[in-house]
Amino acid sequence: MAATYDSGPEVAPQNYPEVAHHAPQPGPGQYGHQQPYQDSATPKPEQSPHAAYADPSTTYGSNPAASPYSTHAQTAPSHNKSEAATICGCSLLVFILSCIIALLSAAVIGLAAGTGVEASRANDATNKLLAMSSSVSAGPTKTTTVTAPAAAATDFNAIDDGCSNNPSGVNKTVYTSFSLLGGLKFTKYCNMDTPNAPLLSLFTADFDTCMDACAAFTKYEPPIFGNNINTTCAAVSFIPLWTNKVNATGGGAPGNCYLKPGPQNETALHVPNIGTECHAGILTGGS
Repeated sequence: MAATYDSGPEVAPQNYPEVAHHAPQPGPGQYGHQQPYQDSATPKPEQSPHAAYADPSTTYGSNPAASPYSTHAQTAPSHNKSEAATICGCSLLVFILSCIIALLSAAVIGLAAGTGVEASRANDATNKLLAMSSSVSAGPTKTTTVTAPAAAATDFNAIDDGCSNNPSGVNKTVYTSFSLLGGLKFTKYCNMDTPNAPLLSLFTADFDTCMDACAAFTKYEPPIFGNNINTTCAAVSFIPLWTNKVNATGGGAPGNCYLKPGPQNETALHVPNIGTECHAGILTGGS
């Protein structure tokens, strides 16, 4: 009895190697080695599932390529450039911004402190002003009036060498003018007036300064205008009351010291008739 064969297709074996992507194997004749011809009908020997992963060292010679699964083929981690530039654990940009913020904070604090001091001073000044204004508006609680003794009309002792209070002690004493003005000597006469119209009227601090002015006139006028009666001061008349310009204005007087030309002498003096004291000084000699 003839054997019966199933005409159906046979089940393909499941022990074929897994597909792996790798460099192509050299074909026949590529490197000069002829592979023996194999009939396609000749059954191929079964291969191990790991046969597809050929040893690279036997395939490519003495310089094997690194396996994509080896630890040497792994790419080294790259370093971030932004992480390299750090200061005190911060990036350069963050560090710069922190410094700027710190400087601005210090400036604001200093300005606030200075403003507070000035505001405090202004407030103190305002409070003091208000206190003073209140005391002025309220008026003093007690008013004390002190009346000074009235000065005598003829009490000009401080500016007339004592002629007002002690005429007998000053009369006919000699005054020597300032040395740089020639050191001229004048004889003083209390409560007397000199004759002749004045060469010049002016305001001086006292009797002595009036005689200094007479010496200055005599020093500077003759070299300019020649030595004559109108350029030489021979005497003075000093009126203490008119030292105060209010009093001088009331008396119509353009000064309290009057420079007089010569001739001058003691016999020509006369008692003043101007309603107040007048003292005379006559030039009696040089230095």
